[in-house]
Amino acid sequence: MKEETNNWLVQAKEHLEDAEYMYKGHRYSMCVYCYHQALEKILKATIIEHADKLPSKIHNLDQLARETELKFTDQDLEDLAEITRHFWRVRYPDYQKYMYTNKESVEPTVVNSRKIYLWVLQQLERV
Repeated sequence: MKEETNNWLVQAKEHLEDAEYMYKGHRYSMCVYCYHQALEKILKATIIEHADKLPSKIHNLDQLARETELKFTDQDLEDLAEITRHFWRVRYPDYQKYMYTNKESVEPTVVNSRKIYLWVLQQLERV
């Protein structure tokens, strides 16, 4: 594995751990934010490793997923687009106050984020 790939993976793992910690601590908006960061970093690691290029300096997960050269399902790409929308929404107090108030409100995002993260990690480990 390339050194630069590993650098991104270290950050991705830290953000994943942060997301889990925030989820357990009922800090749901920050949980969603950290899951986005974990996915963004692991996708950028994958772009470096699989596509052999520097990742775009963007935050749109579905767009980054397409750059990886991995075979994502259409549903995964839709889920990544939705996680990206949450990444932008959590920055606004009005959204935080109404959208990220309980476990049930973030559960689909948490489940999808974990699933995609683990699948991408599995693809990287095959290299």
